[in-house]
Amino acid sequence: MSAITWTPEQQQLISSSIAPGCTSDELKLFAYACQRTGLDPFSKQIYAIKRGGSGGKMSIQVGIDGLRAVAEKTGELDGSATFWIGDAEGSQWADVWLGSKPPAAAKTIIWRKGCSHPFTATARFADFNAGQGLWNKMPSVMIAKCSEAQALRRAFPADMSGVYTVDEMEQETVTITATPTPALAPAVFAGDAKVFAAGKAAIAKATSIQALESLAARMQLRKNDLSQQQFDALLEFSLLRESELVPPAAAPFNDADPFADD
Repeated sequence: MSAITWTPEQQQLISSSIAPGCTSDELKLFAYACQRTGLDPFSKQIYAIKRGGSGGKMSIQVGIDGLRAVAEKTGELDGSATFWIGDAEGSQWADVWLGSKPPAAAKTIIWRKGCSHPFTATARFADFNAGQGLWNKMPSVMIAKCSEAQALRRAFPADMSGVYTVDEMEQETVTITATPTPALAPAVFAGDAKVFAAGKAAIAKATSIQALESLAARMQLRKNDLSQQQFDALLEFSLLRESELVPPAAAPFNDADPFADD
């Protein structure tokens, strides 16, 4: 599993807007979650939310469409079905909710290819209702998304564990944290390979010290396009080329008899 490559500008954007308040270790964990799920934080498919200030817990959140996309990418999703039930005595599970009141719960079933049994999860409206916004306007839709998210995680734990939907986390009293993994792949700026190759070729073609000095000035202007490792390597190439262009100093000529007695 290769590391995610983010430019310094993208890393700054993540720290300030997508994962504000997160520590460097939490940002590494977030980078691993992006890598593992294949979701794009810059397209608002995945977030890192810090609750309770700088000392709070980080949770990694996505939209339900993000979890569906992760499941679809596995090639093993084999269908799903969602049902609702009311709290009245004798209520039965229904595949469409027509009641004027919010359902008491929603249940989602996920089928995965190659598995001998489906994966089922139930979400109670009382546990997730945020009491505002879409929870008041479309309660059956919102609780269905929560049950579907739980069922998808059960069906695809290797791809979705520790990742929760915004709908599930809308109640701030619910605290679910992401567990760090030892196989952490940090986000590293790899640098522009084309700029590096062009710089290396230009140094090899330089025929004078003046040409190398001109190249050094241009290297400084393109430094942001290179990783630190690439920039240091070009400096070493330049020094090596300089040593090739400068002839070794001639040893001083001594016409005295080296075998004469002192």
